[in-house]
Amino acid sequence: MLFLFHLIFMSAATLCLISGVWVAMGFRKNRNWLKIHKTLNLTGALIGLAGFAAVAANIITTGGEHFSGLHQQAGLTALILVCLTVFLGFYSFRAKSKTTVRAFHRWSGRLTLVFVITAAVLGLRMIGIF
Repeated sequence: MLFLFHLIFMSAATLCLISGVWVAMGFRKNRNWLKIHKTLNLTGALIGLAGFAAVAANIITTGGEHFSGLHQQAGLTALILVCLTVFLGFYSFRAKSKTTVRAFHRWSGRLTLVFVITAAVLGLRMIGIF
């Protein structure tokens, strides 16, 4: 059952993160784009953490292997990058060097998206959907 929660949470997190990037890339003329972008990405990060907690609980209760495959490694990397990117996004409002922090935020967001999609594809392949 925890595996199913992992799948649902991570699917929702992926959709939130992709939508957040999409808003940042294509809707900057909308005066609420930043609020929508922040909400989607923070929600995606929190749901992703819940998905990680679900799979960690599943591994602990079933005695499964920890980070034994590419999906697990890409997923952990993606989750760390999601948290870093969200942190950089919020920090960019208070940083002394806003342009530098925002540049790191954008590049970490791009890298995060690559890892999120990679982990999703590997996970779907693992369960036989791809």
